[in-house]
Amino acid sequence: MRGVDSAGGTPTARTGSAPPLLSIVIPVYNLDAYISSCLDTITGQDFADIEIIAVDGCSTDNTRDLLEKRQLDDARLTLIPADKRGPGHARNLGADQAQGSYLWFVDGDDEVAPGALSAIAARLRSERPDVLVIDHDDLDAGRLTRGQDHAVIARDAGVCGPLAHRPWLLDIRLVSWNKVIRREFYVGSGARFLDEWPHEDVPVSCRVLLRAERISVLRDVCYHFRKERPGSATKSGDPRRHLTVFAAWQQVLAEARKDALGGAPGLPVHVYHALFERAVWHCSSILDARPESSAPYIAADDRKEFFDRLADLYATFRLPGYRRPGGFRGAKFAIIAARSYPAYTALEPLNRRRNELLRRARSRRHRTGRGQVAARS
Repeated sequence: MRGVDSAGGTPTARTGSAPPLLSIVIPVYNLDAYISSCLDTITGQDFADIEIIAVDGCSTDNTRDLLEKRQLDDARLTLIPADKRGPGHARNLGADQAQGSYLWFVDGDDEVAPGALSAIAARLRSERPDVLVIDHDDLDAGRLTRGQDHAVIARDAGVCGPLAHRPWLLDIRLVSWNKVIRREFYVGSGARFLDEWPHEDVPVSCRVLLRAERISVLRDVCYHFRKERPGSATKSGDPRRHLTVFAAWQQVLAEARKDALGGAPGLPVHVYHALFERAVWHCSSILDARPESSAPYIAADDRKEFFDRLADLYATFRLPGYRRPGGFRGAKFAIIAARSYPAYTALEPLNRRRNELLRRARSRRHRTGRGQVAARS
């Protein structure tokens, strides 16, 4: 293990047997075009009180060779060979091996923003949160643009507390890389990633947010999410792969409904309503998705089935007292509740126009000074 000298610069040998502050777990599979740059953005930072656990799911390209060579040069890196069972299985293996006080699940095709590790470490040490939520930018064809979580994160008032005080945090991306999680809390929560993917991280993202007593929000951009990568889990594979989202949400909502109806102190009914709304919106967004450089997420032959399963989810998990939101979202929810696929289809041109306007708005708000961690107070 290595640490940082008192000047905060050159990595030095760590003394003693104390575990690192942060364990960075990276699932990898055939990422030889990206894994080196991902690791460079981590190991090149001043803060070095970390361990890096790369879990390789039987890569058939040069990924394994690259990781083995990096391991020889940096004692903080551990390589774990694994079966090809997906990123969820790999993250579970990495988390089981981690020794750090906190876990951060980073994807091997993404990058960590300059200065992010120091900013994260400072917040972890000052507040000791169960979960630290971080902001991100999107990385597309070498260009950084505002990430979709920014508007949600900007609402935060800077108070470290439970989700009940700010249920709108459920509107952040339901991925693992925008949360740094206290390892002891993570283990105690029983959180585990699903083997089937994509959407394998929905149960973990929801469980840690719902159960955390101390959630802190860091407005700094700490992560660069690579969009539109060919071969990514959301854009390639089994054409019916996105139907796995229903199994993920059924697990989350069934558990949360039981807690809410049972009066669990950490899950008041208003938080369950927010979670339910997030589930419906997430599934409908998948049905609506029209990526610019790839086919729609849901094939034409599967769209009616997907809609019917979404309507089933709505009917099954809606609790008495839930009131639909207003505006476009509320109109979409009313159509889902009525199980009217023709009406939903008629709404699609308006939805595409709305999404295009949102993309343009995010582009106009593009942050200057690409890649730097800058507090957004």
